[in-house]
Parts: sequence; structure tokens; C-alpha cells
Amino acid sequence: MKAIAQALPKSIQMTLTSNECSLHAKPVPLMMIDGKELCPACQIAKENQSFEQSFQKEILDRAAKKKKNTLYMRSVFADETIREASFGKFFAESSEESKNKDLAVQSFKHYKSGKTFTTLLQGDTGVGKSHLAMSILRNLNEKLDVECVFVSVREMMAKIRDSFDNKESKFTQLYFVEMLSRVDYLCLDDLGAETGAITTNKTATNFTLEVLTAILEARQSKSTIITSNLSRNQMELMYDKKLISRCLKNIAVIKFTDTRDKRISVFDLSQEV
Repeated sequence: MKAIAQALPKSIQMTLTSNECSLHAKPVPLMMIDGKELCPACQIAKENQSFEQSFQKEILDRAAKKKKNTLYMRSVFADETIREASFGKFFAESSEESKNKDLAVQSFKHYKSGKTFTTLLQGDTGVGKSHLAMSILRNLNEKLDVECVFVSVREMMAKIRDSFDNKESKFTQLYFVEMLSRVDYLCLDDLGAETGAITTNKTATNFTLEVLTAILEARQSKSTIITSNLSRNQMELMYDKKLISRCLKNIAVIKFTDTRDKRISVFDLSQEV
């Protein structure tokens, strides 16, 4: 009884009563605690339960925060401006851009509803494919308890090659394959650019094919977003037809045909310095 009393906060006023609590192996005398007749053992149990629940919540909150941070801490961008991309910042200047923005929003809504499929954004450089892909991921990251990551395929392959000679680098083949296989939603950005100039008869190196095969085969039951200048037929020629066909069997295509390169703008040298 003395040990129980010592475990209670020192600031409260306590006096024993003649009643006992029979909820324990041995009856515990009740006490007047701050004007209420209570069982000190039950009070300590409640305090411990409250602490455990609070501690468990903190663990879950930290895990959720770690998931949310994956998109910003683990993504690999070729263009850092894409990090802040959103649907609100995508300004459509043509009917095609407006239509494709709406399709990207629909893609997000279908992902949010639990559907699994691949979204392929096709078109020339600078038309907004990466912007819309990142916008989909940001909305998923904010609205769902999921882990997302955006990776430039060209930058990823460069980092992996660098790790061959740089033993301090964490960006190994295993690092990327494990992470990109694990996350709930992945964007492989600018697929095909890692091979250099894109032609209809160019093929990926065996090493590139090995890395992408490991990732895409592991993601067959997960949703993936791909941006590329390549058509699906060109992908099958450049990589492996069987692999691409299997991974893109359930595909939604958002295609830019007429949109101009939005990154090209004229700087007026006659403006005031």
C-alpha cells in the first residue's frame, strides 16, 4: 500500500478510508484523493494506460511523418523546380493542356479511390509532364496515409554509377531498388532520357535494364506514374517487350501532341536593369 501511495503525484491530498477495492488479487483500501474516494491502484493503472496510449500515438505520428517526408527527402529531381509543382501552379495555355490537367486530376482521384494502374504521360520536352506527375504525387501524399517518391531515371542511374567508385555514397543499386519497390506510389520521370539521344532503334544497356526490371517487376501490384518522350512501342524496343507489356498492361495515357515547350521563354534585354 505504501508503494502505491508513493507512486501517486505528491501534490494531491490523500487519506485512507474504511472501504476497499475488490478488483485486485488482494483488496486495496480506498483513499480520499482530492476529495474523491478512489482506489489508488486503479488510478495508477489508468495513468499507466494513458501514458502507453500517448507513447503509442507518438510512435504512430512519427511513422506517418516519416512516410510523408519520403516525397521531399528521398526524391531525385533533374529539375528542382518540380519539387514545388502542384495542380494550382499548372497554368493551361491551350485546350490540350487543359484537357491533360483534367485527366491528371482524374488519375489522382482514381488512385485515391484505391484503384491500381499505371499513368503514362507522353510528349516532348518541357510540355508539363513532370509537373503533372508531381502534382498527382503531392495530392496523394497529402490526402492519404501512403509513401510516395519521384525519381528522375537519368539522375538515378548517374547516382548508381557514381556509387561504384564512391564507397561513401548511399545511392547504390540496392538503395534505389529497395526504395522504389517499397513505396506505395512512384513516378519514374523521363524514362528513356538515361540512354542519351532517343531514337526508335536505340536500346538500353544491360545494366539499366537490370535496374528497371527489378523495380518494375516488384511493382506489378502497385501504381506507378511514368513520364517519357517515348511511345509505348518505343519503350518495348528500347527495354524489354515482355517486361514493358506486363507492367503497362493496365495503363492510362495522357498525351501531349501540340503543346509547346513551356520552359522556352524570351528574355527582354531592353527592360530596365
